Amino acid sequence: MGIEASTLDLRFLSQLAQGGFAEQLTDEQRREIHITTRLDGEEYLQDALEDGKQVVLTGNPGDGKTQYILQMKPEYPDPDYFYLSDASEYDDYTILLDKWKDALDDGRPGILAINDGPLYEMTTRHADDCPFLKKVRSQFQNQIIYDEDQAENADFDSIVVIDLNNRNILTRKVIGQAIENLTSNKFLKENNGDDIDGHIAYNIDKMRNNRVRENTIRLLQSVGQLDAHVTVRDLLNFLAYCITGAKEKSVSNFDEDLKYYNLAFSGSGKIFTLLNEHFHPRNLTHPFIDSKLWADAEEEISRRDEEDSEEEVDQRFIEKKRQFYFEDVVIKDYDARDLYHETNYSFHNQRNRDRSDESVKEDVIEMINSYFMPDSSKGSDLRVWLSHNYRSKSSLSLISRTEIPKRELNRRVPQLHPEIRDAMDYNHDHHVLEYEGRDSTVRLRIDPDLSETLGALEGNIPYILRGREEEQQLLEFMEEIEYRESHDEDYGTVHIMDTETGELEILTVNDDRYQMERR
Repeated sequence: MGIEASTLDLRFLSQLAQGGFAEQLTDEQRREIHITTRLDGEEYLQDALEDGKQVVLTGNPGDGKTQYILQMKPEYPDPDYFYLSDASEYDDYTILLDKWKDALDDGRPGILAINDGPLYEMTTRHADDCPFLKKVRSQFQNQIIYDEDQAENADFDSIVVIDLNNRNILTRKVIGQAIENLTSNKFLKENNGDDIDGHIAYNIDKMRNNRVRENTIRLLQSVGQLDAHVTVRDLLNFLAYCITGAKEKSVSNFDEDLKYYNLAFSGSGKIFTLLNEHFHPRNLTHPFIDSKLWADAEEEISRRDEEDSEEEVDQRFIEKKRQFYFEDVVIKDYDARDLYHETNYSFHNQRNRDRSDESVKEDVIEMINSYFMPDSSKGSDLRVWLSHNYRSKSSLSLISRTEIPKRELNRRVPQLHPEIRDAMDYNHDHHVLEYEGRDSTVRLRIDPDLSETLGALEGNIPYILRGREEEQQLLEFMEEIEYRESHDEDYGTVHIMDTETGELEILTVNDDRYQMERR
């Protein structure tokens, strides 16, 4: 849905709340919603253009690619600069690629906005005909590195590819700027110039409050820690919906459902989904906060002379708890972070930049070992397990004959390639456990889902009931390691685990003698 060219009115704000904005914006509207990021705020794009480079901005719709082009064009105009706003306009990529090649041959710098799907298709199908696409593909594949030595694999001399999928939008600066833009006085006027009242005025006033603003920033920063890509459009959509509820007129006599803290959990979009999935008030509990809010909800319902039904009290409790996320003024000595600061604690503790790689590595090895063998010794080397059908039984068994010394494993944190590090904020959504074999490196990607699965043992979840998708990641990682290891066929110890019963058998091989131990 596109926004019609109009003034900065409630209709405009309402349509932002519905996620609709693109090239149809007026200059005034574009200036009003523009959020300065490191790409333009720290002159990365300006420096690239003045250095004669072409910048390829890729990612998903809503990342703001077109916005950057329209912001830069007045200062760096056609035809001296080459721009591409939308690669999807071309049914035949060869026409686009001919224009792109001509611009490169002429030495024309510029900015190209290409969604990641079309860019992947171009670099896959046409690299042989257009050699410069090999450089683009190399950069596209080396946006994230685990080792500075990898930085030499891509050439950034004339073309710079920036994948906005890797950009963290939910930073303090960006969120604060977006709140300031959308709570402007311009949106507190009717078309006839009269001041508005009702739910929109209420929500704007609340979101201007320093406490509410600060708690909104903190909550959205926590959302940004999750394994999901949030775009500029997602952020503006969320904030505009929290203000308007997607209504073009302010409702004078409004109920709880039009207050910003309830709207924050009732809209449609990426941030709403993440909030409801990870921060739903019913799922994040705190004994003192919950008991106080429940008691207050019971008192409010009884004061209304309404039937004191548990359903009504529960609804009021949820509303009060949502309000507490943003205002946290009801309970002394507690704030909203006491509810959600431990969301996926295990993973965030591993991401803690103050912890050494060696410390995190030992934690991860311990979690993996304990996942398969709960009684594993702390500080052990990594035991490698392989899936196997044992004794012709239909149940799955796991077999291990290899231990990898801790010293042969490394923990690596992903980072942006040095050439694009100044272009955007990056908040790594995973880290890796790395094994460097004789021929190649094997990495286990540890994201929030895998971290939660590895912690299943602490929740006393039986092995057979654990998530198979994440377990398959572990087994594939271990299988790759096993292929790179050599074994003595005459001596060694083999562990055999029946995953249905949890029964463990240890087979010791000593030349031609075998000894079985059952645990």
